[in-house]
Amino acid sequence: MLNTKINVSLNRDLRKKYGIRRFPVVKGDIVKIVSGARKGEGGKVIAVNHKTRKISIEGVTIAKADGKQVEYYVDHSNLVVTKLELSIEGRYNKIKEVTARRNLPAPEPEKPAESEATPVESEVTDEDNAGETIDLPENNEDASEDSEEESEESSESIDNKEDDNNEN
Repeated sequence: MLNTKINVSLNRDLRKKYGIRRFPVVKGDIVKIVSGARKGEGGKVIAVNHKTRKISIEGVTIAKADGKQVEYYVDHSNLVVTKLELSIEGRYNKIKEVTARRNLPAPEPEKPAESEATPVESEVTDEDNAGETIDLPENNEDASEDSEEESEESSESIDNKEDDNNEN
């Protein structure tokens, strides 16, 4: 029977934190190469080939004879995981279960990055600037109040300058 999960060793910090030595690797984990010709390189896992038990890492490529860059697959025994992707609920629950058994504090769930969660509204303004986008403020009321205050301050500073000129 073929074991479909490829376990990869965790680094020292993760071993202490979660109380486990190795964990199945998935797309999105951050790994580092610890032995072989590419030692010291690392990055995010972009593909896992369960049949050959090899892992492709973002930024680790090899040049073909015609000059094309193709992904380089590394054996799982040459890797160490430096950061786990815990946004997958099943994985998070497994880690939580293991840490509870070993009387360690439960890990905090990862939240998606704010830039992915809230897209910025943009609008094309002129035909000349058709390729450029302009970020709009979220609250238009605040922007109009700020511009009114700025105009009042600027008119006061002009009045003060005129008074200073009249006194001289």
